[in-house]
Amino acid sequence: MKRFLLILAALSLLGGTVSAQEKVRDAKEKTQYNSIFDLLRNEPGVVMGPDSGAGSMPQIYIRGIATNSDQTQPLFVVDGIITDNVSYLRPEDIYSIEILKDGTASLYGARGQNGVIMFKTKSAAEAEKLAAEQARFERQAAKETRRAAREARREAKKKK
Repeated sequence: MKRFLLILAALSLLGGTVSAQEKVRDAKEKTQYNSIFDLLRNEPGVVMGPDSGAGSMPQIYIRGIATNSDQTQPLFVVDGIITDNVSYLRPEDIYSIEILKDGTASLYGARGQNGVIMFKTKSAAEAEKLAAEQARFERQAAKETRRAAREARREAKKKK
């Protein structure tokens, strides 16, 4: 299980997903929603039940009702972390939403049988950009170090 989670974390950090399309929203569009559930209502393939009240989760259907457990709730993943409740999220903090159905949700096994809704927050997206930039600088520094070592070996050979 740990290996699976590590692979999943690596995929999300590298920006690679299996197949579902990530939908990045612009800031102007997100300000017109009052809650994260209003934002989800406009996603294709998502059917929402009536709101139960402030702070509680409405019924969300992506793939219908599971036959094994009579559950309807999809699996929620926020910045790579599985969670049961996303009512704390604000629409203006969301960078992208990705909805996994069909075979792509099988990455999460039986927990993803009702579909998976993946949220990426702006802070996580910014952290990914910084990590990618840092990795690029580290690769460049390693390249320069190898180049300098190669030049030093050549100079040493010339002196012999």
